[in-house]
Amino acid sequence: MYIHLHCYRHDPYTETLNIIITSNPLTLNDSLQNYLLSPTFLPNNVWKTTFSPCSQYLAIPKQDIYGGDCIVIIHCQDWHTNEKVDQFYIYERFACSSAVWSLAFGQRILKLDFSERQRSTSSVNRRFDFTRNLFLAAGLADGKINIWNVESKELTLTLNDHQSTVCGLAFTSCSMQLASCSHDTTIKLWDLLDDGKFFGRKESWLKYSRLGNMYKTLKNWTHVINTVKWSPNGKLLCAVGPHQLVTLYNTKTWTEMFNFDGHLHNVVDCAFSSDSALLATASFDTHILLWSTVTGELLKEFLHIIPKPMKIYAGGENGSFVRSVIFTKFDQHIISTCDDNFVRWFPVKSAYRTGSIHRQTQNNVLCVSTTTDGKTMAVGTRTGQVHLWSMSATCQLPSLKSFCRILINHQYSNIINLPISQYLISYLLYKDIQVK
Repeated sequence: MYIHLHCYRHDPYTETLNIIITSNPLTLNDSLQNYLLSPTFLPNNVWKTTFSPCSQYLAIPKQDIYGGDCIVIIHCQDWHTNEKVDQFYIYERFACSSAVWSLAFGQRILKLDFSERQRSTSSVNRRFDFTRNLFLAAGLADGKINIWNVESKELTLTLNDHQSTVCGLAFTSCSMQLASCSHDTTIKLWDLLDDGKFFGRKESWLKYSRLGNMYKTLKNWTHVINTVKWSPNGKLLCAVGPHQLVTLYNTKTWTEMFNFDGHLHNVVDCAFSSDSALLATASFDTHILLWSTVTGELLKEFLHIIPKPMKIYAGGENGSFVRSVIFTKFDQHIISTCDDNFVRWFPVKSAYRTGSIHRQTQNNVLCVSTTTDGKTMAVGTRTGQVHLWSMSATCQLPSLKSFCRILINHQYSNIINLPISQYLISYLLYKDIQVK
């Protein structure tokens, strides 16, 4: 095996800060606010919003005037259009039996080798076909997970095995495996492409009807799990929760790879970089911590209060709980939402900065999500609003050197043992971004 990567020394601080961050409301934002604040709906906490893989659908949890919970699906061919009507419309409203706590779009994309997990692909033993079309999963307060076919607008499947609120959902990027976590202290893994293993006897059919296609339950805790996330390559699963919990699993063996120790308060969200080599975790302790998923090292921390607060303050009611975290396209920035009513941008690849380089005021902010192309951002609030912002400025191409790192990390999982120089290995492991 030969890997040729020409390395040159440069200033990562200068490279990152040369990108000018702007966050401007989109033309469609006013139309969306008028709809969400109409008498049709009650104000509600928007704990989660999510865009579809094609970037054309946005799912928003709402509550109607009669107290009924639902999910509003917005469709738009071009979120940056200047036309307020032609491109933007309400695609559907999916009724729910209780409040919506988590959302995830899933779509099978034929680009990975699924040999690590064998499935029955026979069409004879299949009740539901998840091999095509776009699906939306919703985790509800009553413990149910509803899954809709977005194209047909039909409720395809309801998974009933959780005993309490389903507060986190995540699909793999292309294989339709679903991870769910709940206040019942468990994580469950579902394979929506494999539903033939319980067929043959009536008793098995009844069991299958109750469980869906669940193939594993992780129950190593006595407290809730706040959220779960798959890595983009599907080889890792991260679970975060109270008592500073951050656990990283190997999804081939389902063994714990790392239990990250560094936060001082409940951990509520996490995000992987596009090459699966970095993990960002957000906590009520006012910090985001950035970890290496290869070595388990803490690479850097991002501060929402400067100077860094003392442990006793960070671990209590500090007024700056960090609620959500995401990577921008090409992993050049991390975006967070915080209870101090700011949305912040942090430079990932600067070894000289832990504070934000841009922040935008947003009252009652709760969550943030972006389209796959990285150009559009949705910010959910406690008042039922979802604001649409332009992110085009953060989609500038990174250096060729950074591209090479992303591609190599995506291709090879055992970076440490590659037959290349230690300098290159250190670069592939993101040692260059550690704060000096």
